[in-house]
Amino acid sequence: MNLIKRWFLRPLIFVTLISALPACKKNTETPAASKRMVLVYMEANNDLRYDALNCINKMEKGASNLDGTLLVYIKTTTGKSYLLKIKADADENRIVSDTIKTYDNTAASDPQVVQQVIKDAQSAYPADSYGLVLWSHATSWAPATGKVKVLSFGEDTGKQMDIIDLKNALPNNLDFLIFDACSMGGVEVLYEFKDKAKYIIASPTETLAESFPYESITPLLFQSTGDLTSVAKAYFDYYNAYTDDRRSATVVLVKTSEMQPLASAMKSLIASHKKYGDSLISTGVQRLDYTANFPVPNYDFGDFLEHNFNTGDLTGINQQLNKTILYKAATPSFIGVPIAKFSGLTSYIPYQGDANLTYYKKLKWYTDGGISLLFDN
Repeated sequence: MNLIKRWFLRPLIFVTLISALPACKKNTETPAASKRMVLVYMEANNDLRYDALNCINKMEKGASNLDGTLLVYIKTTTGKSYLLKIKADADENRIVSDTIKTYDNTAASDPQVVQQVIKDAQSAYPADSYGLVLWSHATSWAPATGKVKVLSFGEDTGKQMDIIDLKNALPNNLDFLIFDACSMGGVEVLYEFKDKAKYIIASPTETLAESFPYESITPLLFQSTGDLTSVAKAYFDYYNAYTDDRRSATVVLVKTSEMQPLASAMKSLIASHKKYGDSLISTGVQRLDYTANFPVPNYDFGDFLEHNFNTGDLTGINQQLNKTILYKAATPSFIGVPIAKFSGLTSYIPYQGDANLTYYKKLKWYTDGGISLLFDN
């Protein structure tokens, strides 16, 4: 059985989200700003719908005495979707959160819908700081291939979203962004979103369907932004405690203001030691993608550097990498495959004639990170 995004799809006593949600009265007054509002955007009109509902239930279990407001946008069917205000509830067999707004026939993987939902959430519950969790399937920065449109984030009736479009849909006022989705801990992805949030938590590998342990991390989301290490650590500790194949997790917390210096260090390294037309070595570099036919290979960024540059030339970029990454952790293996090298980030390794190169050139890391020096004369 494929564990990734599919571990133990347990039958639920609550059969549908719709019947479980009580309606709430429309609030005609603008509430006073709270300390923090966190929105969890769940695209679950796919095979993850029951996992999404389980996550909401766990949020309710962990929602006592929050210093702020927790909202969830959830879509599990082709019909309506909902914006919920999470209420504390210890009962694992029901969802009691209030419905703040109902959306008719919206596509959760439409960037305009993402933009509107975030706008609605921040307007209804203004706060001194904002956090966003993006919850769904994901395939790093992968472009569309073949006849089926498979892009990088989310899935709603088979349609997914390009990360550039997703980035453009997000506001610039986030204190943190968490990707509860597979393989979004790539340097290219994180660099694309660096201006959207002060901090980003993501997984360089795939993630399991159990997702983040929301019962324990929900209160942690409302601590000071500097305490986000506790969120990333709680995720790692949860999976590292397993003794079977579910002991499979990688996580990274980055300070986004250090991403530009990391790109500059990378560009300087390439400019000093490579030239146009040089090939980058991928053979033997640690792979951190574990799904069969994953659309783009994800290589460990640190191992990529070690295979392509002399160790003595990596001092500067390694120092910057340490400033960029505030926390990183990996289990010894992922679904039984050993993780021998883990730097905290992944990277793509393009090559001449690469079918993905045309799209890869659209990513900011391609130019700012100096990859363009090898391919553009």
